[in-house]
Amino acid sequence: MANRCLCCELSLEEEGRYHAKCLKALWGKAVTPKIPFALADLPAKVTTAADHMSISGVQAKALVRLNKDSSEIEIAPTGSTHILKPEPNEYPGLPAMENACMTMAAALGMPGPFHGLFSMSDSRLCYIIKRFDRTEDGGKIQHETMFQLLGSTDKYKGSLESVGKAIRAHAENVGLDTVDCFERVLFCFLIGNGDMHLKNWAFLIREKKASLAPCYDFVSSRVYFDEEEDSALMINGKKNKLKRSDFESLAGYLKIDAKAATNSFEKMQNAQEKLRELAIYSELSPSMRQKFEKVMTERFKRIFAQ
Repeated sequence: MANRCLCCELSLEEEGRYHAKCLKALWGKAVTPKIPFALADLPAKVTTAADHMSISGVQAKALVRLNKDSSEIEIAPTGSTHILKPEPNEYPGLPAMENACMTMAAALGMPGPFHGLFSMSDSRLCYIIKRFDRTEDGGKIQHETMFQLLGSTDKYKGSLESVGKAIRAHAENVGLDTVDCFERVLFCFLIGNGDMHLKNWAFLIREKKASLAPCYDFVSSRVYFDEEEDSALMINGKKNKLKRSDFESLAGYLKIDAKAATNSFEKMQNAQEKLRELAIYSELSPSMRQKFEKVMTERFKRIFAQ
Protein backbone atom coordinates (compact mmCIF):
# COMPACT_ATOMS: atom_id res chain seq x y z
CA MET A 1 0.00 0.00 0.00
CA ALA A 2 1.37 3.41 -0.95
CA ASN A 3 2.29 5.72 1.90
CA ARG A 4 -0.51 8.20 2.61
CA CYS A 5 -0.42 11.62 4.24
CA LEU A 6 -1.91 11.62 7.76
CA CYS A 7 -3.63 14.92 7.00
CA CYS A 8 -5.20 14.69 3.52
CA GLU A 9 -4.88 10.88 3.10
CA LEU A 10 -3.51 11.28 -0.45
CA SER A 11 -0.39 9.51 -1.74
CA LEU A 12 3.00 10.68 -0.53
CA GLU A 13 6.00 11.03 -2.80
CA GLU A 14 8.16 12.57 -0.07
CA GLU A 15 9.66 11.02 3.06
CA GLY A 16 7.70 10.86 6.30
CA ARG A 17 3.95 10.75 6.82
CA TYR A 18 2.90 14.28 5.85
CA HIS A 19 2.88 16.57 2.84
CA ALA A 20 4.86 19.70 3.66
CA LYS A 21 1.98 21.79 2.28
CA CYS A 22 -0.50 20.06 4.62
CA LEU A 23 1.67 20.76 7.66
CA LYS A 24 2.14 24.37 6.60
CA ALA A 25 -1.62 24.82 6.12
CA LEU A 26 -2.30 23.40 9.57
CA TRP A 27 0.54 24.93 11.59
CA GLY A 28 1.81 27.88 9.57
CA LYS A 29 5.08 26.11 8.86
CA ALA A 30 6.11 22.66 7.61
CA VAL A 31 6.75 21.12 11.01
CA THR A 32 5.61 17.83 12.53
CA PRO A 33 4.85 18.84 16.11
CA LYS A 34 5.75 16.77 19.13
CA ILE A 35 2.96 16.02 21.63
CA PRO A 36 4.54 15.58 25.08
CA PHE A 37 1.42 14.17 26.76
CA ALA A 38 -0.98 11.21 26.43
CA LEU A 39 -4.69 10.56 26.86
CA ALA A 40 -4.13 9.66 30.52
CA ASP A 41 -2.74 13.15 31.12
CA LEU A 42 -5.96 14.85 30.01
CA PRO A 43 -8.82 15.35 32.47
CA ALA A 44 -11.74 12.97 31.94
CA LYS A 45 -14.91 14.76 30.93
CA VAL A 46 -17.95 12.54 30.50
CA THR A 47 -21.15 14.41 29.69
CA THR A 48 -23.25 11.73 28.02
CA ALA A 49 -26.96 12.48 28.37
CA ALA A 50 -28.75 9.72 30.24
CA ASP A 51 -31.18 9.07 27.40
CA HIS A 52 -28.80 9.31 24.43
CA MET A 53 -25.60 7.38 23.84
CA SER A 54 -23.31 9.72 21.97
CA ILE A 55 -19.70 9.75 20.86
CA SER A 56 -19.42 13.47 21.57
CA GLY A 57 -20.59 12.84 25.13
CA VAL A 58 -17.50 10.89 26.17
CA GLN A 59 -14.82 12.27 23.85
CA ALA A 60 -12.19 14.34 25.61
CA LYS A 61 -11.12 17.53 23.85
CA ALA A 62 -8.16 19.77 24.60
CA LEU A 63 -7.63 23.34 23.49
CA VAL A 64 -4.04 23.54 22.26
CA ARG A 65 -1.52 25.59 20.30
CA LEU A 66 1.89 25.05 18.76
CA ASN A 67 4.88 26.44 20.63
CA LYS A 68 6.76 27.90 17.68
CA ASP A 69 10.10 27.76 19.51
CA SER A 70 10.01 24.14 20.68
CA SER A 71 7.60 22.79 18.01
CA GLU A 72 5.68 21.11 20.84
CA ILE A 73 1.92 21.08 21.29
CA GLU A 74 0.89 22.73 24.55
CA ILE A 75 -2.43 22.90 26.38
CA ALA A 76 -3.85 26.41 26.04
CA PRO A 77 -7.05 27.15 28.02
CA THR A 78 -6.76 30.66 26.55
CA GLY A 79 -5.17 31.65 23.27
CA SER A 80 -5.70 28.23 21.65
CA THR A 81 -5.51 27.86 17.88
CA HIS A 82 -6.38 24.17 17.53
CA ILE A 83 -8.52 21.44 19.13
CA LEU A 84 -6.99 18.05 19.96
CA LYS A 85 -9.12 14.92 20.28
CA PRO A 86 -7.40 11.80 21.64
CA GLU A 87 -8.58 8.25 21.02
CA PRO A 88 -11.22 7.35 23.63
CA ASN A 89 -10.90 3.86 25.08
CA GLU A 90 -14.62 3.36 24.40
CA TYR A 91 -14.30 4.11 20.68
CA PRO A 92 -11.12 2.67 19.14
CA GLY A 93 -9.96 4.40 15.99
CA LEU A 94 -12.19 7.44 16.45
CA PRO A 95 -9.48 10.00 15.50
CA ALA A 96 -8.80 8.06 12.29
CA MET A 97 -12.55 7.90 11.63
CA GLU A 98 -13.01 11.66 12.01
CA ASN A 99 -9.98 12.39 9.84
CA ALA A 100 -11.33 10.05 7.14
CA CYS A 101 -14.84 11.54 7.22
CA MET A 102 -13.58 15.12 7.12
CA THR A 103 -11.27 14.21 4.24
CA MET A 104 -14.23 12.71 2.40
CA ALA A 105 -16.18 15.93 2.90
CA ALA A 106 -13.24 17.92 1.53
CA ALA A 107 -13.09 15.62 -1.51
CA LEU A 108 -16.68 16.66 -2.23
CA GLY A 109 -15.74 20.33 -2.04
CA MET A 110 -17.33 20.94 1.35
CA PRO A 111 -15.71 23.70 3.44
CA GLY A 112 -13.75 22.51 6.43
CA PRO A 113 -10.78 23.47 8.60
CA PHE A 114 -7.33 21.96 8.14
CA HIS A 115 -6.84 18.79 10.20
CA GLY A 116 -4.66 15.73 10.65
CA LEU A 117 -3.56 12.78 12.77
CA PHE A 118 -0.56 13.03 15.09
CA SER A 119 1.11 10.70 17.62
CA MET A 120 0.74 11.43 21.31
CA SER A 121 3.44 10.44 23.81
CA ASP A 122 1.82 6.99 24.24
CA SER A 123 2.11 6.48 20.43
CA ARG A 124 -1.68 6.58 19.96
CA LEU A 125 -2.98 8.80 17.22
CA CYS A 126 -5.02 11.88 18.06
CA TYR A 127 -7.01 14.10 15.73
CA ILE A 128 -6.13 17.80 15.59
CA ILE A 129 -8.20 20.42 13.81
CA LYS A 130 -7.51 24.11 13.31
CA ARG A 131 -10.07 26.36 15.00
CA PHE A 132 -12.31 28.09 12.46
CA ASP A 133 -13.56 30.64 14.99
CA ARG A 134 -10.17 32.32 15.27
CA THR A 135 -8.46 34.78 12.93
CA GLU A 136 -4.84 34.29 11.85
CA ASP A 137 -3.72 36.86 14.44
CA GLY A 138 -5.61 35.09 17.25
CA GLY A 139 -8.75 37.24 17.29
CA LYS A 140 -12.17 35.69 17.94
CA ILE A 141 -14.84 35.28 15.26
CA GLN A 142 -18.39 35.26 16.62
CA HIS A 143 -19.74 31.72 16.55
CA GLU A 144 -23.35 30.77 17.26
CA THR A 145 -24.73 27.22 17.14
CA MET A 146 -28.25 26.34 16.08
CA PHE A 147 -28.76 25.11 19.65
CA GLN A 148 -28.27 28.70 20.80
CA LEU A 149 -30.04 30.39 17.90
CA LEU A 150 -33.16 28.23 18.15
CA GLY A 151 -33.31 28.54 21.96
CA SER A 152 -33.20 24.77 22.38
CA THR A 153 -32.84 22.90 25.67
CA ASP A 154 -32.00 19.53 24.05
CA LYS A 155 -29.55 19.29 21.15
CA TYR A 156 -31.31 16.16 19.87
CA LYS A 157 -34.77 17.73 19.76
CA GLY A 158 -35.65 19.53 16.54
CA SER A 159 -35.59 19.10 12.81
CA LEU A 160 -33.28 19.75 9.91
CA GLU A 161 -36.11 21.79 8.43
CA SER A 162 -35.75 24.18 11.39
CA VAL A 163 -31.99 24.36 10.77
CA GLY A 164 -32.64 25.13 7.11
CA LYS A 165 -35.24 27.73 8.01
CA ALA A 166 -32.70 29.49 10.26
CA ILE A 167 -30.16 29.46 7.44
CA ARG A 168 -32.67 30.99 5.05
CA ALA A 169 -33.57 33.64 7.64
CA HIS A 170 -30.06 34.67 8.68
CA ALA A 171 -27.43 33.70 6.07
CA GLU A 172 -25.88 36.45 3.98
CA ASN A 173 -25.61 34.09 1.00
CA VAL A 174 -28.88 32.17 1.31
CA GLY A 175 -28.62 30.16 -1.91
CA LEU A 176 -25.07 28.93 -1.36
CA ASP A 177 -25.52 28.09 2.33
CA THR A 178 -28.87 26.34 1.77
CA VAL A 179 -27.40 23.99 -0.84
CA ASP A 180 -24.35 23.49 1.38
CA CYS A 181 -26.66 22.52 4.26
CA PHE A 182 -28.58 20.06 2.09
CA GLU A 183 -25.40 18.40 0.82
CA ARG A 184 -24.06 18.04 4.36
CA VAL A 185 -27.30 16.34 5.42
CA LEU A 186 -27.14 13.94 2.48
CA PHE A 187 -23.43 13.25 2.97
CA CYS A 188 -23.85 12.58 6.70
CA PHE A 189 -26.60 10.07 5.97
CA LEU A 190 -24.43 8.31 3.37
CA ILE A 191 -21.44 7.91 5.71
CA GLY A 192 -23.62 6.87 8.65
CA ASN A 193 -23.22 10.02 10.74
CA GLY A 194 -26.30 9.90 12.96
CA ASP A 195 -24.96 12.39 15.52
CA MET A 196 -25.43 15.70 13.65
CA HIS A 197 -27.32 17.43 16.43
CA LEU A 198 -28.09 21.15 16.89
CA LYS A 199 -24.64 21.93 18.31
CA ASN A 200 -23.02 20.59 15.14
CA TRP A 201 -24.64 23.28 13.00
CA ALA A 202 -23.43 26.85 13.46
CA PHE A 203 -23.03 30.31 12.00
CA LEU A 204 -19.90 32.39 11.87
CA ILE A 205 -20.75 36.09 12.15
CA ARG A 206 -18.39 38.70 10.71
CA GLU A 207 -19.36 42.38 10.62
CA LYS A 208 -22.95 41.36 11.44
CA LYS A 209 -23.06 39.06 8.38
CA ALA A 210 -23.79 35.39 9.04
CA SER A 211 -22.52 32.41 7.06
CA LEU A 212 -22.74 28.68 7.69
CA ALA A 213 -19.69 27.58 9.68
CA PRO A 214 -17.36 25.04 8.06
CA CYS A 215 -17.97 21.31 8.55
CA TYR A 216 -16.90 19.81 11.86
CA ASP A 217 -17.47 16.68 14.01
CA PHE A 218 -18.13 14.42 11.01
CA VAL A 219 -17.84 10.74 12.02
CA SER A 220 -19.54 7.52 10.98
CA SER A 221 -21.21 6.98 14.34
CA ARG A 222 -23.20 4.08 12.87
CA VAL A 223 -19.98 2.04 12.81
CA TYR A 224 -19.93 2.28 16.62
CA PHE A 225 -23.69 2.03 17.30
CA ASP A 226 -25.50 -0.72 15.38
CA GLU A 227 -28.93 0.43 16.58
CA GLU A 228 -28.39 4.15 16.08
CA GLU A 229 -31.10 6.20 14.39
CA ASP A 230 -30.46 7.38 10.84
CA SER A 231 -30.48 11.04 11.86
CA ALA A 232 -30.03 12.92 15.13
CA LEU A 233 -32.65 15.45 14.01
CA MET A 234 -35.97 14.91 12.26
CA ILE A 235 -36.11 14.87 8.45
CA ASN A 236 -39.59 14.96 6.96
CA GLY A 237 -41.02 14.12 10.39
CA LYS A 238 -38.86 11.07 11.15
CA LYS A 239 -35.40 9.96 12.22
CA ASN A 240 -35.41 6.39 10.89
CA LYS A 241 -36.03 4.42 7.71
CA LEU A 242 -35.06 7.46 5.68
CA LYS A 243 -35.24 7.17 1.90
CA ARG A 244 -34.61 9.38 -1.09
CA SER A 245 -38.09 10.91 -1.01
CA ASP A 246 -37.44 12.25 2.50
CA PHE A 247 -34.35 14.11 1.29
CA GLU A 248 -36.25 15.36 -1.77
CA SER A 249 -38.91 16.67 0.61
CA LEU A 250 -36.21 18.46 2.63
CA ALA A 251 -34.79 20.03 -0.54
CA GLY A 252 -38.27 21.26 -1.42
CA TYR A 253 -38.76 22.73 2.05
CA LEU A 254 -35.42 24.52 1.73
CA LYS A 255 -36.61 25.98 -1.59
CA ILE A 256 -33.74 24.42 -3.47
CA ASP A 257 -34.30 24.42 -7.22
CA ALA A 258 -35.18 20.91 -8.50
CA LYS A 259 -32.20 20.89 -10.87
CA ALA A 260 -29.83 21.99 -8.09
CA ALA A 261 -31.15 19.20 -5.84
CA THR A 262 -30.67 16.66 -8.64
CA ASN A 263 -27.11 17.92 -9.10
CA SER A 264 -26.44 17.38 -5.39
CA PHE A 265 -27.73 13.80 -5.55
CA GLU A 266 -25.60 13.11 -8.64
CA LYS A 267 -22.54 14.65 -7.00
CA MET A 268 -22.84 12.18 -4.12
CA GLN A 269 -23.59 9.21 -6.34
CA ASN A 270 -20.59 9.92 -8.56
CA ALA A 271 -18.32 10.15 -5.50
CA GLN A 272 -19.14 6.70 -4.12
CA GLU A 273 -15.96 5.02 -5.35
CA LYS A 274 -13.80 7.95 -4.22
CA LEU A 275 -15.30 7.82 -0.73
CA ARG A 276 -14.79 4.06 -0.59
CA GLU A 277 -11.14 4.53 -1.57
CA LEU A 278 -10.60 7.08 1.20
CA ALA A 279 -12.11 4.63 3.70
CA ILE A 280 -9.85 1.81 2.46
CA TYR A 281 -6.68 3.91 2.69
CA SER A 282 -7.54 5.48 6.04
CA GLU A 283 -5.75 4.69 9.30
CA LEU A 284 -8.73 2.66 10.53
CA SER A 285 -8.14 -0.97 11.43
CA PRO A 286 -9.12 -3.53 8.74
CA SER A 287 -12.23 -4.56 10.70
CA MET A 288 -13.33 -0.94 11.15
CA ARG A 289 -12.78 -0.21 7.45
CA GLN A 290 -14.93 -3.21 6.61
CA LYS A 291 -17.75 -2.00 8.86
CA PHE A 292 -17.48 1.51 7.43
CA GLU A 293 -17.67 0.22 3.86
CA LYS A 294 -20.69 -1.90 4.77
CA VAL A 295 -22.50 1.11 6.25
CA MET A 296 -21.82 3.25 3.16
CA THR A 297 -22.83 0.49 0.74
CA GLU A 298 -26.19 0.09 2.49
CA ARG A 299 -26.80 3.84 2.61
CA PHE A 300 -25.91 4.44 -1.05
CA LYS A 301 -28.19 1.57 -2.02
CA ARG A 302 -31.06 3.12 -0.07
CA ILE A 303 -30.73 6.45 -1.89
CA PHE A 304 -29.55 5.38 -5.33
CA ALA A 305 -31.03 1.90 -5.85
CA GLN A 306 -32.21 1.48 -9.43
